[in-house]
Amino acid sequence: MAISFFSDEDLDSLAIQRSVFHIVGPRREHFQLLEEFDAAPHASFFLGRIGSINNGNRYSFLSDAAVRTQLARIDDDLAAFQEESEKLADAFDQGHRGGSAIGAFMLLALGCRTGRAFALLKFEDEKVLSYAFRAGSSGRPKPTLGEIKQTFVQNRNALQKAALIRLRPGADEISVIDRQNPQRPAAYFEQFLGARRQRSETELTKKLIDVTKQIVLQHKDDLPPDTVRTLSKRLFDASQLGASVDGEHTDDWFRSIVGPLPEDSPALKAFRSRLKREGMAGESFVLEKSAVSAPRNRRVETASGVRIVFPIGLQDSVVSVDRVKGEITIKDQITIDDVDLETNNRAR
Repeated sequence: MAISFFSDEDLDSLAIQRSVFHIVGPRREHFQLLEEFDAAPHASFFLGRIGSINNGNRYSFLSDAAVRTQLARIDDDLAAFQEESEKLADAFDQGHRGGSAIGAFMLLALGCRTGRAFALLKFEDEKVLSYAFRAGSSGRPKPTLGEIKQTFVQNRNALQKAALIRLRPGADEISVIDRQNPQRPAAYFEQFLGARRQRSETELTKKLIDVTKQIVLQHKDDLPPDTVRTLSKRLFDASQLGASVDGEHTDDWFRSIVGPLPEDSPALKAFRSRLKREGMAGESFVLEKSAVSAPRNRRVETASGVRIVFPIGLQDSVVSVDRVKGEITIKDQITIDDVDLETNNRAR
């Protein structure tokens, strides 16, 4: 599965073929259609924003997705770009109501070494102050300030929602970013796209738990001993407390389980690499409680090879474990006191 939407080579070859934006807002009177513009003089700005959303949640189009139909028309004939962009903006605006902010809905047709792609971007208007200088009475320059309300800014939060899309026969690629709701993108945005998430929160949770456990056990000698001793309990507790994963900061999840780690930690590098291999790089989600079953047994092992497994619900009056003193106390009726007998049935 893909590591990120665009490879490094794709990003290096990326170019804007067509560009337009329309104004959307919480009320219909904010809606305004605009003509296509030439983004070439500002290509580095817009391509920089594309690079900032290169990892996101993976989606698939539903069979009746109007967005796919409209993008396919553009893909077949770029002359349809303006007309289809207006239909897309109108559909987005219809669902863009309530407390949503006024901003620009932008469509970019992109070209790179692997073919055409599309970017659908919602920028929120941010109020900024510009400044210039004029001669002051003291001889020093005096600043003058001006307020600008309609802007495209580099602030990552100004790019509220985004979708990167490649149309492929039988295998479209969609990557979705929602800055306000990274774990669960807004329902209206999913409905507008006519897409569903490729993997459910249950599937993502199970895979994350498995990956984390495997990496910790593989690198147990490099991690705090207490992390390994209580690993399964830590993972279960995190899942039940509604922990979440931010696709742009997946290291935070791993550190929340194992504790502080330097950037060059072998365990952390292995975790990142494994997420990429599993196609989970960039995925943001809330851990699903029901995806992880409650543990039935507790397992205690000692340095000398003593291993005890007992029902987790037993009270301390029956089984008491004191890790500080290194003592295990069992007060219960003994029903078996025997040895393991091994037989060798191989023919001589």
